[in-house]
Amino acid sequence: MDAIDKLYTTISQQFPNERITTKQAATAVGLTRGVTSSYLSQLHKRGKLIKTGTRPVYWQVKRAHSAFDGLIGYRGSLSTDIQHALEAIVYPVNGLPIFMTGIAGSGKLAMARAIYREAVRRQILPATAIFKTVDCASYKGQPEAFKQALNTTIQDFTAEKTGYLYIENLQALNSSAQHYLFNEANQQETTGIRYIFSATQSDSKANGLFFKAAAVQLNLKPLNERPFDERMTFVAMFLQQQANQIGRRIMIMPNKLIELAASEHTTNIRELSNRIQLLCAATYAQTPDAEQLIIAGATADAICITPNQSMLTDRIRSLIINVLQLGPTAELLFKSLSESLVNGETLTEQNFAVLKVLNQIDTTISETLLTAFAKRLQTVTRTTITHRYGIGFPPDAVFWRNVALAFIFASLCNDNLPTNQVLAKVEIALKDRYPRSYYLFNQFLKQLGPQYTQSNYYCLPFFILMAQCTDKVESVHYNAILLAHGEKTASSIQQVVNTLCGNYFFEAFDMPIDVSLEKINEYVRSYLVDQAPATKGNIVLFDMGSLREMFSEIKKISNQELLVVNNVTTAMALDIGLRVQRNETFQSIAEASKKYSSTTDAQYYEGLSNRKNIIVSCMSGVGLSEELKKLIESTLSPSLEVIAVDYKKLHGLLKNHDRQFFANTQLILTTTDVSGDYDLNIMNIYNIFDKATSLKLQSVLRHAGENQESSDLLIERLLRFLSIEGIRGRLQILNPDIVIQDSQDIVAHYEDFYNVKFSPRLKLNLYMHLSLMIERMIMDTKGSENVIKQDTLTAKEQEFFSLSSGIFQPIEQKFNIRIQDYEIELLYQLLKDFIFIAN
Repeated sequence: MDAIDKLYTTISQQFPNERITTKQAATAVGLTRGVTSSYLSQLHKRGKLIKTGTRPVYWQVKRAHSAFDGLIGYRGSLSTDIQHALEAIVYPVNGLPIFMTGIAGSGKLAMARAIYREAVRRQILPATAIFKTVDCASYKGQPEAFKQALNTTIQDFTAEKTGYLYIENLQALNSSAQHYLFNEANQQETTGIRYIFSATQSDSKANGLFFKAAAVQLNLKPLNERPFDERMTFVAMFLQQQANQIGRRIMIMPNKLIELAASEHTTNIRELSNRIQLLCAATYAQTPDAEQLIIAGATADAICITPNQSMLTDRIRSLIINVLQLGPTAELLFKSLSESLVNGETLTEQNFAVLKVLNQIDTTISETLLTAFAKRLQTVTRTTITHRYGIGFPPDAVFWRNVALAFIFASLCNDNLPTNQVLAKVEIALKDRYPRSYYLFNQFLKQLGPQYTQSNYYCLPFFILMAQCTDKVESVHYNAILLAHGEKTASSIQQVVNTLCGNYFFEAFDMPIDVSLEKINEYVRSYLVDQAPATKGNIVLFDMGSLREMFSEIKKISNQELLVVNNVTTAMALDIGLRVQRNETFQSIAEASKKYSSTTDAQYYEGLSNRKNIIVSCMSGVGLSEELKKLIESTLSPSLEVIAVDYKKLHGLLKNHDRQFFANTQLILTTTDVSGDYDLNIMNIYNIFDKATSLKLQSVLRHAGENQESSDLLIERLLRFLSIEGIRGRLQILNPDIVIQDSQDIVAHYEDFYNVKFSPRLKLNLYMHLSLMIERMIMDTKGSENVIKQDTLTAKEQEFFSLSSGIFQPIEQKFNIRIQDYEIELLYQLLKDFIFIAN
């Protein structure tokens, strides 16, 4: 079997009578949407599928007309029963016995005859097959008469003349007669007779063995519990029969048609037929010579039913549209909703518009059917939305009655109106404006039944069901996902968190133990597409697997902020849920996620860091790197993150990751040269004494957002840091940190007086010279002094000596020393080429 045939077989089995979208077909067969679309088109060309609609396109298995197509409701209220009946027909060797229940006049005999005709049409029975009936009600209280009638009928069947034997009104037989019938039926298994039993009561006591023993059971609903369009079809059919019988047109007002179809007291089909016949007879008696029957004072708005006009599906659809003014009503509603959404009006306004329309069809709905449907909707909502997502709904009956009415109106539109392009726009606008609420609504539709996800019309109940919770649901600015292996692990955590927080924060996916990363990625991708982008980002909590791999794969799907946390627990999910509820920033949630437990890890950025950063790595170990890190952090702005790593780790990072990993890294400072072309700013920190390297460092820092002042200050402090390290082993009594600070102040005074900027390498030389000089002065216990005569000095030298005397005065007082002329002379020789050339 090739892929196209496999697709056809799959949708034939899963969706035998339903219209489905390309997406549904792709999901069912496990292919991509594009490939599935191509295969579906080929099946359509082969005549195997029916194609309808445009956006979306719908596909339906094309099948030959069956004997059931003549039954009103074969695609509606009878569809499940018909499917079960087909199972009984085709089952080898002689099918399965069928037991039907339903009140008198619910269509049991019509269903039995259709079963017989379908078996013949499918050539499961030969064309000579017969259909016989035995009505138990004719033999009530006469068991012997019943046995004789049964035996006589059975004799009509032979090996060459097989068929169906329909035993109706089984409830009329006493226990003894039922046992006899049961035994006879069992003895006939090899003769080819197929049995259909029926009763007016679905009561195991009344129907005894057959209720328990029948392999297939059908339960036909009374007329007043069937959908409105089916009841309207019965009314139209019976009026057509009367028009054919009397050979005259029948004119009837729409409100009278609605009254006949909506009567709560008309429970069986025969009763409705009789009522319509009597209505026509009464009108005929009043005007026997008239060319047409005018029922209930028909006017120009009356519906005309012409004799011998075939009541085909299109005719019935047209009749329903006219009676309810369905087309104009729906068109105006959809247009109103579309304009309201585009204009940014509140959901309350749209809710009101839908409720106005629902009031127009209220009288057409069976109250019994409506109440039962409303209860079902309430139950499905509770299990699908409230239980899983923590969203509650009003308990009052009026609210749920309106929700049920909205579904019934949508069903009427779907069954009787063509695809509406405006409604497609409404659905798109709903998803764009209320993405989280619409996602919940779609989860509800899927649980309610596949038919509700196949038509745009079923977005209408959204305006009723979700009107009271949308503001709350849309207030969440994150998409949060729980992924866990096991049957209910993730969904259990989801339920606890969403319920305690009272809102939809988390979606959950329970995964098989052996699930692949590709499949997990599918879950996440599908969810994020359905949800639409979140304002603040995506959060994924999972139980086990590669954190980095998970992050990378999910990041491919969305360019939004992403937090991935492993080893998920209920407490962790609850904490994140509460933070989301408080509308905390992505960064604060991400930082908090690192601290849940020693086994938990988190990733919320791509590469080494999600912030602009400087890496510091010293060959001598991470200790020195940490000291440099503190120095840089205390000098530059907090926007630059400083990361200290040992040299071995840095080497591994450079070797094993591409440039994207270091996307936010502005600079790498090391204590040794790094070989290799990494397309990164990598500097040996000792090279900053070179002017070119110093200028490059300033440029890098400015490009990273630092100002000139902080860049200069960092270079100053780095020089000081390196000077301390350089002279630490040479100073014997002084604290290097203190003496270098004093030296730095002295140098700053010279720069200020002479209005110059010394090079970093010169400053290092000065710091080292001054530090050692001060220590020598302290250690010079002899107090020897070399005095230089001032009259031998040039004017510039005299100026320098005079300035130096003032600059060194605080040092002399602090250390109780006197700076000798010789030391000042040495200092002058060191500086003269810089201070006087500048001037």
